Amino acid sequence: MSGLFKLNILTLLLSFSIAQSQSIFNTLLKNKIFYVHQLRNFIRSEEFKELKNKLGDLNAIDIIYKKSLVLCDYNIKDALFVCALATLDHRKINFKLPLLGFKIPIFLTSESEEQFFKRTSNLPSHIFSNTIDDRDKLQHFFFSAYLTYTNEGRASADKIGLLVEEGEKLGLNLVRDERDILANRLGQNFGLYLHKNPLALPSRFLQPDSIKQNFNLPFKPE
Repeated sequence: MSGLFKLNILTLLLSFSIAQSQSIFNTLLKNKIFYVHQLRNFIRSEEFKELKNKLGDLNAIDIIYKKSLVLCDYNIKDALFVCALATLDHRKINFKLPLLGFKIPIFLTSESEEQFFKRTSNLPSHIFSNTIDDRDKLQHFFFSAYLTYTNEGRASADKIGLLVEEGEKLGLNLVRDERDILANRLGQNFGLYLHKNPLALPSRFLQPDSIKQNFNLPFKPE
């Protein structure tokens, strides 16, 4: 599990904690986590699986984003946040405490094992390549898009990337993953462009040409 992913989760958990300070009414009716559950249900559905098989993985990513927009009443910021959480492919993460040396597990979903497996199995996996499973890169893409769109710039998303280099000082046992960094950069591009064109879709930024322009690939998109 890469350090970039762990740092992304820390920020998401902080955002969720802030959201929980809303009134009971807002928590019940407007809590983004409710929309996350709905989007996860959709990803698990046979309807989505059939669409993915028929239209391909990149179009399926667009479908996830469009569904999130509908759930969030076309609030782009909320839709990106919901997509980031709905595409998580880890049930828990372990944080190693500095000095003490032991790890604390943090669970990321209330899904049953069966629900979790079905949802993650349905996630689009051929993102950068037709032969490598990249389903775990969706969470990086959408999270970075969310940060960049929210802050109208790359600074916050880039800072998280820089923290990976100092990971050992944080006691998080971080590991640099080039493919995560690529997903992060492409997500930033998407988040920035949404300010110019709110109708933009993720697949535009996941095409082979876009990938080649943004990274010195250690692999070839197929």
